[in-house]
Amino acid sequence: MKYTQWQSLFTRFGFDITEEGSDFNVSQLSEDNAMLLNAILKQLNVTYSLYRTKLQIDSETVTEGDWIQVQERLTNGCTEMLLPYDRLPLAKTDLYIAGLVTQFNRLGFATNYSCDSHNNNRAYLGFPSRVIARNAAKFCACMQLTASLNRDTGISFQMKRESLPAIAEKMSTITKEEAQKMIQSDSLVLPKDDYFTQLETLLNIPGASGNEGQIRKYVQEQLSPYVDRMAVDEAGNLMAIKRYGQGPTVLLNAHLDTVEEIDPIRIIVKQQHLWSSSEGILGADDRAGINVLLAVAKTLTKKHFTGTIKYIFTVEEEMGLCGARALHESFLWDIDMAFVVDRRNTSDIVISRGESTRFCSVPFARAVERVAALEEFSDWKTTPGGSSDTVIWASHGIQSVNLSAGYNFEHTDMEQLDVQANYETYEFLLALIRNAGYLRQRILPYRAV
Repeated sequence: MKYTQWQSLFTRFGFDITEEGSDFNVSQLSEDNAMLLNAILKQLNVTYSLYRTKLQIDSETVTEGDWIQVQERLTNGCTEMLLPYDRLPLAKTDLYIAGLVTQFNRLGFATNYSCDSHNNNRAYLGFPSRVIARNAAKFCACMQLTASLNRDTGISFQMKRESLPAIAEKMSTITKEEAQKMIQSDSLVLPKDDYFTQLETLLNIPGASGNEGQIRKYVQEQLSPYVDRMAVDEAGNLMAIKRYGQGPTVLLNAHLDTVEEIDPIRIIVKQQHLWSSSEGILGADDRAGINVLLAVAKTLTKKHFTGTIKYIFTVEEEMGLCGARALHESFLWDIDMAFVVDRRNTSDIVISRGESTRFCSVPFARAVERVAALEEFSDWKTTPGGSSDTVIWASHGIQSVNLSAGYNFEHTDMEQLDVQANYETYEFLLALIRNAGYLRQRILPYRAV
């Protein structure tokens, strides 16, 4: 019982120490934290021995109030934000959140900032990226902890700081593997096997410019359960709307047509993650973009986005953006931003046609790149590109970009598709949609020129 009480104190206030029989294992403690532990135990007049990785305590446990009084006197958290976790002494961490800092890092959620609020505001944990912050928030939800994800890269706790040490102790019973399973159970993305099966189906549906009926019918069937309204205009464009609540309106666009018909007797040649066609074009331009949009429709929920998604699957893009040009402008009036998936290569965020026609403002382009960095898509960079439906949306004053779909050598019999890169485009587009509120707040005063 005595050791159990000591273990509780260690865990609650940030010391990564585990009970082993009649001793404690302190092998995980840094030199700085071992020195702090020594100082605390001495000031508490505890009888103990600390040798290498073993701590033995002969005294009865002290009260939590006595422990707090001593550790708080030896702690100054004002410089904590200046130090990375792996070199962070507990003496530089706010007392009441020190246990949480240790536990979140133990479970794989690397922190880079913390504050226990000093009873002036909410306690806060910061992380190097939004991905880590979002996963930490998911974990908190699974643990039924009242924590909220902030717009930047942190989570805040809606409770008094005195409650935080008990949460740290509760977290100490969870293994890193269990924490990862909790996060995966709340996964947003379509499984890769399902994604690639849908992609292969799309690549085998004919639909050259002016003959998009079959591919349009398939997209209608797949999209219908996930949208509120759907229509086909006089030009043959397929349009749909899905409302998730109050927030920004985001346009997602890909084109239905291929530059020529897919050879009916060809086979798709799969060499690991690179797919190509045995005869003629593969058709990844723009079946790959359609696949990304359908996957988004099937997985996006109100939990991850509040606002409206508008879908436009255009016809005759390969004949000079004919479908986009024919679209009635009223469908575009309330759109804040547009993401087109119709670009060769990987990790390109196309912001202009050549150096002349801009698709978006400089602030919007920078904001999209910042989201990419924060969401751990650091390879994605802005670049000039060629023609696409993006030209039309930008001409209506909509902040627009065109994203790489993963294909190369389009319009030739050497066309190939990097399917792993195409899946990453899907993940990146989800990240952009999740951050649409930030994008609208920061860049709406600007307009494409």
